[in-house]
Amino acid sequence: MKQMAKYSVALALLLTLLAAAGSVVVADESWGGGVDAGEASMEDLIPRMSDGTAYTERYSFSVDLDGGGHVGINLTITNLGVRNGYGASEVRISLPDQEIYEFGARVRRGDWSYDEEQFSLDIAETTIEADGDEAFLFSHQNGEEVRLELRFEKTMQMWRPGNGEIRRGDDYYRFTLVAPRADVTGRIFMGGQWHDVRGTRSGYGDHVATNVAPFDLAKRFTRFRHYDEEEDAFVMWREVDLTSEYGGRALNWVVVGIGDEIVYQDTSAEIRFGDLQRDEDTGYAIPYATRVQSSTDDGRLRFVLRGKDVESHDLLENYGRMARAVAGAVSNPHQYNVDGDFMLEMEAGDRELRLRGKDRVTVDYVNR
Repeated sequence: MKQMAKYSVALALLLTLLAAAGSVVVADESWGGGVDAGEASMEDLIPRMSDGTAYTERYSFSVDLDGGGHVGINLTITNLGVRNGYGASEVRISLPDQEIYEFGARVRRGDWSYDEEQFSLDIAETTIEADGDEAFLFSHQNGEEVRLELRFEKTMQMWRPGNGEIRRGDDYYRFTLVAPRADVTGRIFMGGQWHDVRGTRSGYGDHVATNVAPFDLAKRFTRFRHYDEEEDAFVMWREVDLTSEYGGRALNWVVVGIGDEIVYQDTSAEIRFGDLQRDEDTGYAIPYATRVQSSTDDGRLRFVLRGKDVESHDLLENYGRMARAVAGAVSNPHQYNVDGDFMLEMEAGDRELRLRGKDRVTVDYVNR
């Protein structure tokens, strides 16, 4: 019943690493002004197919299920070497008392499809499509063993940092927080029977599109995301630490939601790392302490995480000798998950939020 994924959660990263690098320029926009967050729409998710050698789009959705369990779905479109438009899907399902299911497959351009008028993707036994303006429908079928049918209904608006782009000339990196929070309902066929599943306000989705190889754009991508049921709150921040060729500075943002409303956002937050411990195998510095500080006209925010345990992953470990050799010639992608205790304090107008808990900061190194 279990099909181990040939392509790991770092699929988009590897595929882009294998593509030829684009031109090198200095980024002159850093999530700057332009499009308001509320203007992001379903139409923005329709693939903008390109023959650029580093073109990649990735759609990532996940949900923590009520009563235990998790579902993750990733669809990726990318150009690999001289071939354009490969599509790939990854599905991971964890249900109580069931063996974990993992699926991964890649297909050529002629074997997957998308709709040019509305958001709809069908790649390698997996489909995602818009259901009106506020929901998504998902399906996956692997023979007679596993089937998945889910509906994600957004409970919080789409959001993107500033205009959602890092851009210079024709080079771009775009990010859209498609579903900061969503109610998920549906059913999953595993172990010879259907299981009704639900995730109350615990669904998540994002979309990344770029025509720049990650090792050209940045040295490091860092992220944190946390849901707090008691406070009905959502917190997320990200860092893109640009290479010297792209400006040599870190571009950071943070967003906080309470209930179904985004109450705080900043596209120029300060993120600092401390208690750095060197990984002798990779040479990368693991940050056991992270601090985020932000101040805007609407309020202020402070976040601190003290790491206790670290998980380390070679993002190329699941690939063959040739793929590792090609990717390793231009980059050494490695991931560190730093688990620890965190504290968040936020004030925004008459809204205040105080959170304490346990979670993780994820650091993806792609360049020294």
